[in-house]
Amino acid sequence: MDIDSTPIHTDLVLLGGGHSQVAVLKSFGMQPLPGVRLTLVSRDVHTPYSGMLPGYIAGHYDYDACHIDLRPLARFAGARLIHAAVNGLDLDNNTLLFADRPPLRFDWLSINTGSRPPLLTVPGAAEYAVPVKPIDRFLLRWAEIIRQVCASSGPYHMVVAGAGAGGVELLLACQYYLHKRLREQNDNPDRLRWTLVSASPDILPGHNPKVRAIFTRVLAERGIKVLCNVAVTQVGPDSIQLSDGQSLPATTVFWVTGAAAAPWLRESGLATTEQGFVQVNDSLQSVSHPQVFATGDIAHVVNHPRPKSGVFAVRQGPPLTANLRRVLNGKAPQAFRPQRQFLSLISTGDPYAVASRGRWATEGRWLWRWKDRIDRAFMTRYQRLPGMPATSATAPTEMRCAGCGAKIGAAVLNRALARMPAPVQKDEIVTGLNSPDDTAVLAPPAGKLWLQSVDYFPALVDDPYLFGQIAANHALNDIFAMAAEPHSALALVTLPHAAPRLQEETLFQILSGMQTVLIQQQTALIGGHSSEGAELACGLSVNGLVEPDRLLRKAGLQCGDQLILTKPLGSGVLFAA
Repeated sequence: MDIDSTPIHTDLVLLGGGHSQVAVLKSFGMQPLPGVRLTLVSRDVHTPYSGMLPGYIAGHYDYDACHIDLRPLARFAGARLIHAAVNGLDLDNNTLLFADRPPLRFDWLSINTGSRPPLLTVPGAAEYAVPVKPIDRFLLRWAEIIRQVCASSGPYHMVVAGAGAGGVELLLACQYYLHKRLREQNDNPDRLRWTLVSASPDILPGHNPKVRAIFTRVLAERGIKVLCNVAVTQVGPDSIQLSDGQSLPATTVFWVTGAAAAPWLRESGLATTEQGFVQVNDSLQSVSHPQVFATGDIAHVVNHPRPKSGVFAVRQGPPLTANLRRVLNGKAPQAFRPQRQFLSLISTGDPYAVASRGRWATEGRWLWRWKDRIDRAFMTRYQRLPGMPATSATAPTEMRCAGCGAKIGAAVLNRALARMPAPVQKDEIVTGLNSPDDTAVLAPPAGKLWLQSVDYFPALVDDPYLFGQIAANHALNDIFAMAAEPHSALALVTLPHAAPRLQEETLFQILSGMQTVLIQQQTALIGGHSSEGAELACGLSVNGLVEPDRLLRKAGLQCGDQLILTKPLGSGVLFAA
């Protein structure tokens, strides 16, 4: 979408690429809002669809079939994609906090980050159990477990802690796939021993008696030992302890019990439940901070509590999108009432499923085929994006200055610089950022050559902090290539038209990225130039020093010389593709 003709004035940040947020991205790609800058912050660039995870484990789907690539979806939505993990929230300043990058400001924030099992409450679980969430980490562990099982020869004890729909479905999917693999290598699948542990009096406590009866039969037919009304009290490297005093052998323990939020949410100042879930009202807004929305597993709808299930996150996508659009347009959000009952489709490992709603339940292969069609249709919405013609924003725009008048305002520049880490200090710098003047003044040391190089290009990535890092590394490489030592640099930045406070944020992010690299290389930032333009661009003019007899030039390269690559080749080709 081409909406650059309207200066941006509002920052909407989506934290997490969950089932609700992908609906927001798709909607904004179809109908962008002029003046709104959309940013997606996600720890992962591939978001899994939980409804297809058991099918992936069982071998019915490949990775791409059950994961949404957030990169093309964000590009379609005109959103910046920031690939980073959040570790805090500053609600006084409306900023997201990170461990390894500067804070990110927002006007409106929507959280859809999912949940995780509450591991820390059981001794040994964090060290030895395999939690099903986060899913990307689980899949890495699952691949290793497959290798271990196939390479083993004796009994292998598999335990699943948690007998809700997630635990039952995961166990059956794992068994189906591993039995198939062992048979393919002429191994006996019966050496795998399976145990399902339920802290409740029965399996599937959230489902009706007919569903429980069907799965009780299926588990018995598959030779799976079921222990109910007991809890895992300790996990060891090769065994588990139960609340009734039993000790069971356990080579692998899958942890699918309960749900909890990331610890930083409870400490953020948002109103949360004891488990750390964000308490939201009927419009999906935080009950304590209306500038924050939350959906999916991470949210607790105060007036309409529901179980943690992907189906509710999917259903919250449209009302979340509608309410974000309303508040961005200055309107009041509308209430949303989630349904009490929903169609549940649980697979049994093989292409077979059990359907239920309320007191009704049935089973069959045709239900798996139906579930497969539903799941694939959902994924197609976000994997096959329509080609949308470029459209100009319809909101009125003001005349923008060019030439010297296109400079970024002094107040914006000074506020951004004030938030940055202090630059590297060097004796050769007479005037720089610490004592700014019309130019930087340097006193090169005697007997050394003074090298200068400049690089400048449009943004290669959506993340301005990462772009600043790339630009700094790229510019410094010319100095390194000639065996010189980088000394100082001037920054060149072009910012898209936007409200001053948003320009300040972008400038801060991009200069912080540059400064991170410059500080690592003991290179002083001594000044620069900033301006407005149609698109984000940046570069650096860098200075270096070298002894005359150490200078490396292209013309000096001889046949037989060894070339040293400091990084893999090919990034330029990928960006040009």
